[in-house]
Formats: sequence, structure tokens, C-alpha cells
Amino acid sequence: MSDFLEIQPTHLFLADVHLGGSRLLGENYEMHLCSLIRHAAENKIHLYLLGDVFDYWMEFPERKKKYSSINLSASEPKLPPIGSTLLDAIQEYNKTFTTVYYILGNHDCWDAGYFNSIGCKVFTDGCKIKIDEQTICLLHGDGLPTKRTHINENTIGPLKRPLLHTILRSRAFIRLFQYLFTPKQAWSIMQSFSNFSKKNEKIAKPFIDSSLKYLIDFSDIDLIIAGHDHLARTVSTKGGQYINTGPYYEDNLVLTYSEQGWAHAQWDQKMARLVVKEQPIYTL
Repeated sequence: MSDFLEIQPTHLFLADVHLGGSRLLGENYEMHLCSLIRHAAENKIHLYLLGDVFDYWMEFPERKKKYSSINLSASEPKLPPIGSTLLDAIQEYNKTFTTVYYILGNHDCWDAGYFNSIGCKVFTDGCKIKIDEQTICLLHGDGLPTKRTHINENTIGPLKRPLLHTILRSRAFIRLFQYLFTPKQAWSIMQSFSNFSKKNEKIAKPFIDSSLKYLIDFSDIDLIIAGHDHLARTVSTKGGQYINTGPYYEDNLVLTYSEQGWAHAQWDQKMARLVVKEQPIYTL
């Protein structure tokens, strides 16, 4: 398959945008992503966001006084000051075509209902969908399936996460964190933590691949799609495949599905097209 082959997909999956995480992404980064979402809406391409779209996302919902030492004024921001243009584009997509599926990642898991309010279908762990004859599991990738993981209609969970990620997602921690800090203080702390964790994070790719292989080989799942570890690849097993979307923040990389099958692609904003970008293929 040529690196310059343009494709017309019916389904589009992307992860690890990390909007707000680095100034190195450039001031036009958000607008380029919005152009992709508008392209998807205009061409009736189903859109799935697989987490870490924002870096960091924490909502400060209204709380009763007994739950918070902070009295938020009417002028106090409730949403982090990032991605307003992107959120508008997602909402417009939901209004004009169909529902965006949003799997919460470890950088945007502190959602208190806003993504749902703009029309997204939100999942904490993961979900199951059908495309043609394929049964597909969508995950972010920081949480991995175990023998305790079950599929309830189209929802998948629970997933096993590293201890730190489990703590950060817990309601008790979120409540305590928001009790101690104002929104601006909290967002600043999480931004610093994000930069630190990226420098020190080491992903055990073989462990991730093996854990996902177990779910594929011992369930009705034909394919798992995830992101998180920033390594685009396709892993084939006896029961199906695991495909990592790769990070969108590198080369505007996405995963597509079309009549020709599955392919990684690069969003070319200037030409308003998706071009095949081949990635490694492995067998377990």
C-alpha cells in the first residue's frame, strides 16, 4: 500500500491528542484537528475519541458547601481553559451527523458530565461496537482486561490500572483534590504532573499486547482498538487483532476503516484528505 494513497473511510479513531499539554504543538494544532472533525461530519465518517484528547481535563462542578472548602463564585471557571474551539467542533458534529464515542483516558478522565452535555457518548473504561461483521472493543489503553473484566451489553469493565492511575481516577481523591484547591490551582498542578509523568513514563509494550491478546482469544471480541502508549501498530493473534491508533499529536496520525479495511492514516489539513501511513505489524 502506498504511503500516498488517499482513502475515504467510514469510521475514524484517534487518541492521544494531548491538547493543552505542550506549546510545541503550535497555535494552529487545535484548528487542524477541528478541520478533521468538520471533514468527518461533512463526509459522514463515524468518529471515536479514545482518550487523552485533553491534557489535563478536570471539571469543577457545583458542589454543596459541606463537600468543599472553596466557594466558587459565578465568575470562577468550571472548565479548564483549553479546547473551546475543539469542543464546539465536537458539539457541531454531534448535532449535524451522529454521536461521538468518547473513551476517557488517564489525562482526561476527570469528566463530570460536560462531554455528555455536548452530545458525546462517554465511557469510563471501554465499550463494544459492531462494524460490519466485526465485534470491536474500544479502550484507551491505560486500563487492561483481566479475568474479572466482563461485557455488559456494549460496556466493558472493570479494567486493571497501575496503582497511581487507580488513585487519580477515584472519587475520593477527586473530591479531596477539589476540596483543597481552586480550579486554577488544580489545573496548574496537574499540568506540572503531566509534564513530569511523560518524562518518566515507561510503557511495557509486550505486557500490554499480551493482556489484550487474552481478551481477544477468550471472548467474542474480534478486534481491540486503543491508544495510550504512543506506539502505532497492529498485533495479530489466533483470535483476531489489536490495533493501536498511535498518537494523533505525532503526524496527525489516526486509524481508519473503509471498504478496503483497516489502515493508519495521516490527516493532511491543507489538502483536506486522509493519506495512508503504514505502521508495524506483529504476530503473537
